[in-house]
Amino acid sequence: MHFPAMALRATFCCILALLLSLVAAPSARAATTTGEIKTVVILVNFTDTAAPSNTPAELNQLVFGKVSDFYWEASYQKTFLSGATFGWFTIPVSTTQCTWSQIASEGNRAAAAAGANLSSYTTFVYLFPTASGCINGGGGDIGPNGEHRVFINGVAGFTEQMISHELGHQFGLQHSDGLDCDVSALGNTCVQRGYTDTADTMGGHGHFNAFQKERLGWLNAAGAPPITTVTASGRYTIERYETPGTGAKALKIPKSVDPASGQKTWYYLEYRQPIGFDAVLAGLGNLTTGVQVRTGTLTAGGIGTSLLLDMTASSNATIAYDIWDGALGVGRTYSDAAAGVSFTVVSADANGAVVDVTVAAPPAACVRAAPALVLTGPTSALAAGSTASYTLSVSNRDGSGCTATAFALARSVPTGWSGVLGATNLTLSPGTSSSTTLTVVSSSTAGAANYTIGAGTSSAAGAVHTASASATYAIASKTSGRKTRR
Repeated sequence: MHFPAMALRATFCCILALLLSLVAAPSARAATTTGEIKTVVILVNFTDTAAPSNTPAELNQLVFGKVSDFYWEASYQKTFLSGATFGWFTIPVSTTQCTWSQIASEGNRAAAAAGANLSSYTTFVYLFPTASGCINGGGGDIGPNGEHRVFINGVAGFTEQMISHELGHQFGLQHSDGLDCDVSALGNTCVQRGYTDTADTMGGHGHFNAFQKERLGWLNAAGAPPITTVTASGRYTIERYETPGTGAKALKIPKSVDPASGQKTWYYLEYRQPIGFDAVLAGLGNLTTGVQVRTGTLTAGGIGTSLLLDMTASSNATIAYDIWDGALGVGRTYSDAAAGVSFTVVSADANGAVVDVTVAAPPAACVRAAPALVLTGPTSALAAGSTASYTLSVSNRDGSGCTATAFALARSVPTGWSGVLGATNLTLSPGTSSSTTLTVVSSSTAGAANYTIGAGTSSAAGAVHTASASATYAIASKTSGRKTRR
């Protein structure tokens, strides 16, 4: 869906592809995300523009009032900004020939001359009039001394949401996107749309989603509200998302594991209310009356990807992406057959939501056991050189969590005898049995005696699948041909 806010984002927000080419992976250089964030705001003007009408006092209040208040609320009182604002400074740079490095170096020089002790700050925010020569919108990078730098190009970007968004990148967050599918929340044809998680400052407005807050250490960390990781079917309660508390703020349900990389993807469920900095969500369809559902994947290098899912895909044919009714409403169920997961919103009120979750039972562990091997054959004595047929039976006694096993078969007969197996291996599932024949021909010169016929089995599982069995081949005594003389 194309929201009015999204049009603003397209004009003023950072250009993701360009930023990724300029900045190292956020996880490798992310700023501290809890406690006091020491921040300096530097206001710069260019040689070919007049200073904006925004006063330093107004912009100081914007950053250390509204932006800091946003982080204080969104972090459940774990993070805030402190610092000072300096400027306006007219720097010897024009709007058509400017770079971030020029703005930072000249702005820092002017602020230091005005008495700023820049070594005491870890985060630098530069606000300046629209400069066509610089990257549009907002962006950021890491300065030469390891400082985290945010650049806001144009007065239209002097907003709590814009500055909070760019600081979010400095904290290591990527954009919060949406998944636009044609027939259901996950298919058949889906497109990942940038900036379309409208209920997240990294994509739209309001609090960061639960996947992002978990990465920041604001959920599911020491001293932070918990996320309930669902490992068994049951009824679960999630508290209203925006306010501090000891109850779970979200559910985290396993979705899939990438077979190549081992990366895990989870469903995140949260319940939002139009209060505090989430008040901007009021009237946006059912986003504050149903449970919002996202997927979250922590990718290589610690870069995270979250996607808001549309629980009523293609409900409005007149717009491209109708996420405003994307939450899962009371009484509705979402199922993912591939993951063996389903969840139903039982109830929701001003304090929280109740969700029934069904997860498939985990596969039984594979417990190996020695197979049963039985060799049976003739019970009466045979003449030397006779052919005897034996039956070799194998039973797989592994636990039900194991896959089928190929058992290799072998036989042993006395020297000079022959023994031929009907099959040299048998593939058996746990709890099943099968058999083959062992044909034995004794030596014609063998004397009368009981001889041992042996059989054995093994498999790739190793010694646990080694077993043996034996049977007797009896050769009768030869009768004398001499007649008795009277």
